[in-house]
Amino acid sequence: MVDVDEYAQRKGRVDGTVLVDVETRRPVGLLPDREADTLAVWLAERPGIEIVCRDRAPFFAEGATRGAPQALQVADRWHLWHNLGEAAEKCVYRHRGCLRPTSAQPEEPQEEAEAAASPWPTGHWFAEAPAPSTPPSTFSSPPGTASGPSPGSSG
Repeated sequence: MVDVDEYAQRKGRVDGTVLVDVETRRPVGLLPDREADTLAVWLAERPGIEIVCRDRAPFFAEGATRGAPQALQVADRWHLWHNLGEAAEKCVYRHRGCLRPTSAQPEEPQEEAEAAASPWPTGHWFAEAPAPSTPPSTFSSPPGTASGPSPGSSG
């Protein structure tokens, strides 16, 4: 499996293509440009490559298709997350008009706010019961409920 990506010797400048063995994480090739033809020639000289990991650049897609037609082309984790982040940012930006600022409301005392926000009911048998020391299969039924098999069951 080989990873294909751009490289730069100085920040802000793209110089060429770096090819990395994904299993060893070591560079195996450095191409002078980002041209599909250059990548296709490099891949064609290595027919054992089964997977080409790349970004969405059209010249990498074309070069991988021509140079290693037998190889499966996949996106790497970094590019997937990067692309997802860009898509989410664009979506939020497009819908920024839908977002309204929240109005300032007087604060409730902390204890009341926590009690009101809790999704768990209070004052029930399970809220006040101590933690069980027996496995779940031997729990007894809650107070006020019938124990034993439900009606119509064969147990």
